[in-house]
Amino acid sequence: MKWQTLALAFLTSTGLASPIIQRDAPKVYALRLVSKTPSLDGKYLGTDGTLLGVYKGSPSVVKFYPVPGPSTGLFELHRTTTTGEQDVHNIALVGAETGGLLDLADVKNPAATTFPKGTKVDWNSFSLDKETNSVVYAGAPGGRWVAFPSGNNGEWSVKWKSASAITIQVYMPVDVVYEEVE
Repeated sequence: MKWQTLALAFLTSTGLASPIIQRDAPKVYALRLVSKTPSLDGKYLGTDGTLLGVYKGSPSVVKFYPVPGPSTGLFELHRTTTTGEQDVHNIALVGAETGGLLDLADVKNPAATTFPKGTKVDWNSFSLDKETNSVVYAGAPGGRWVAFPSGNNGEWSVKWKSASAITIQVYMPVDVVYEEVE
């Protein structure tokens, strides 16, 4: 019995004395627009509460860290929140399942949320192009990012327009790029 206690004490003490591997904090990025439209070019994305875009009253820039999917090679974009919430916020595309226009949005705990029937919510199909620093939605190839005017005071909401989507509203083509923040 003494030997068992002594062996257990030795193993426990060496386990406690071994160095702790400190993992690096994930890199955090901000989202910014690139556009031929001067009022959009270089603008950082904020929120109006849920939707991402260029909003005058937005308190802060949307920041995220990428989480790779184990089998797809695509990413989830997890938001960092300024409120210290423990819930996971993801950047997602949300819209009608049959529509070709999806809102870029902040969705809280999408994997644990039940959405209304007919709603498409995709938070794990983003690719990050390291050459151009572009965020690309891989769930609808051939589509592109667009910005729609949101009100009359220079605000814009950002959406993904599929290649087959038809819209009669005025919109501006944009690129969504990511850049590391300190």
